This record gives sequence, C-alpha cells and structure tokens, in this order.
Amino acid sequence: MLKRILFLSLTIYLFALTVEAKVYDMSVPLEGKSIANDALQSKVLFDVYKITAELNPVCFDQKVTDTQIIHLPYDVKKKNNKYVAGYWKELWTVQYCSQKVQLPITFTIHKNKTTYFIDKSLILQ
Repeated sequence: MLKRILFLSLTIYLFALTVEAKVYDMSVPLEGKSIANDALQSKVLFDVYKITAELNPVCFDQKVTDTQIIHLPYDVKKKNNKYVAGYWKELWTVQYCSQKVQLPITFTIHKNKTTYFIDKSLILQ
C-alpha cells in the first residue's frame, strides 16, 4: 500500500513538473548588436525570460528578437590588457506570444566580472 501511495505521489509530482516546464530559446549569440559575450548573454537570458513570464504567465513562447546598444561603453578602464571598470546599456526586445517588450539592461564591468541590472520600471511594452 505504501509503495502504491509513493508511486502515485511521484507520478503526480512528475506530471506537475511537466505541466509547469517552460521551454525558452536560450540560443546565443543573440540577434542584434549586443556586445555582451555569449556567457554573459546566457546569464542575462534567464532573468529576461523570468521577467517576461511575470508579465504574461500563460505565454510559453518567448524569444529575444533584437538587442541594441543604447549607451556605448563609458568610463572603461583597462589593466594588463583586461577590462576592469566601466559600463554600457542595451535594450533587448523579447517577442512573447503576440506581444513585444523591450527591457533596458545596464552592464557594469568590475575587476573580475561583469554584472547586469534590468530596470523593471523602464520596461517598454
């Protein structure tokens, strides 16, 4: 009886995971003019799709269709031929179902890594 209950619980759990699974296009490099490298684009994509999923939770078809630089790299500093400081801004366009949204992303170069910030208050629909 316990085995049957465990099996049934596991089956229901796996079914729920399948229903909740969303498949997004995680292919890089992205379309457009982004200067973020492939690894950074992959990291940002996760958050971009998370934000657009919040805007339309029933849409499972999402893809970044364009990237634009809206602020060229500024205050860039190099040390030993590596970038150690500076920032730039990009605008990523996401097509999801029959809608489009543009997300402004600020990339900041630090000594050992580049971070990013997606300003939700500036999202253009």
